[in-house]
Amino acid sequence: MSFPARWLRLQLRLLASIVIYAVLIVSVAALGGKFWPDYAWGVTAVFAVAIIWLASRK
Repeated sequence: MSFPARWLRLQLRLLASIVIYAVLIVSVAALGGKFWPDYAWGVTAVFAVAIIWLASRK
């Protein structure tokens, strides 16, 4: 496989991994705001830290 194809594949994988985590965090924030408004910031922060910690363990 040529260098540009490998580079593009790497860039797309990185972008996909970032977008997936961002969508998960925003979804939890939206659900927290809808169902647990008093705890929305805390739930979102804990979930975001957990996602970042799990992602960094790879």
